[in-house]
Amino acid sequence: MTRSEPAHPRSTGSARSRQWRALARAVQAGLLDALWRTAEALGPDRAGALVGGLFATIGPRSWDQRRLLANLRVVRPAANELELRRLARASWRQFGRVVGEYPHLARLAEEPGRVELVDRFGLARAAAGRPALLVAAHLANWELPAAVAARLGVPMTVVHAPRADPRIEALLQRRRRALGCRFLPKEASPHALLKELRAGRSLGLLLDQRHDAGEPVTFFGRPAWAPIAPALIAARLDVPFVPVRVERLEGARFRLTLEPPIALHPVGEPRAVARDTMQRLYALFEAWIAERPEQWLCIKRRWPDPAKAKWRAKLVGDGLPEGGSALAERPADLDRGPPLP
Repeated sequence: MTRSEPAHPRSTGSARSRQWRALARAVQAGLLDALWRTAEALGPDRAGALVGGLFATIGPRSWDQRRLLANLRVVRPAANELELRRLARASWRQFGRVVGEYPHLARLAEEPGRVELVDRFGLARAAAGRPALLVAAHLANWELPAAVAARLGVPMTVVHAPRADPRIEALLQRRRRALGCRFLPKEASPHALLKELRAGRSLGLLLDQRHDAGEPVTFFGRPAWAPIAPALIAARLDVPFVPVRVERLEGARFRLTLEPPIALHPVGEPRAVARDTMQRLYALFEAWIAERPEQWLCIKRRWPDPAKAKWRAKLVGDGLPEGGSALAERPADLDRGPPLP
């Protein structure tokens, strides 16, 4: 009788690690579902306060705290460590408020007095089927622009990044149905975005996160990579490129400001025009974040790490990658098809 060989230690460890990760994700999804069921029984103010307090307690003890503090040091370079930690705690509380408000998105968009709308663009144009690109950052409750626009009669499609865990994604999309808009994953082709625009649907995009397949802009005095495809689409198809700011005023009350469209230069090399457009958008983002840094979701690494070889190459202008998503830089055929309304 032969003795069976033991499994390779590395493969056994890898299998066990995968099992633990799967269990952790299942627990996370279950906790989120329970949290939202509890928040649903409360009003948006109480739900936001409850979950905000929870995040303010747990967040500073998480691994993400180091990245958050690193980002806040860039935003507030003169702040001492105690001030930064207070700011980080406020940022975690704000993030928790957003999470707690997901069961109440429809109420926030519809209930009088919840959202003060400052419309410097003119949403009536978009409601009439003449589309726009509504571009925003992860500020205050960043889900509100699509919900408010949809309730004012604007056909909306939001480009989003699906969560890696399908259970979390399903829970999130169930709550996002209240927004009243369509969704496109960021991996969709540029033609998918064009199809929405040509159907008279406006696009909502959050453009403040790092986009490794993009091109550099200056953000708080440092290079930061951003997608330029949205600006290319706006320039080639003459679609208004509208910055949108969301501010939390008090509790679950907000101000939503649609700025005038960023004027696109009529002449020039298309990519240079797009980079200039994104730079001006990021200048607005910088001003908004500097005013209320605790309302910016920045728990991911936003600026490149020059200690890494790939970023050193980028920082000297070498080897900018080209991507394969709706927000990657593939501009060659963006202007095909019939004109927009």
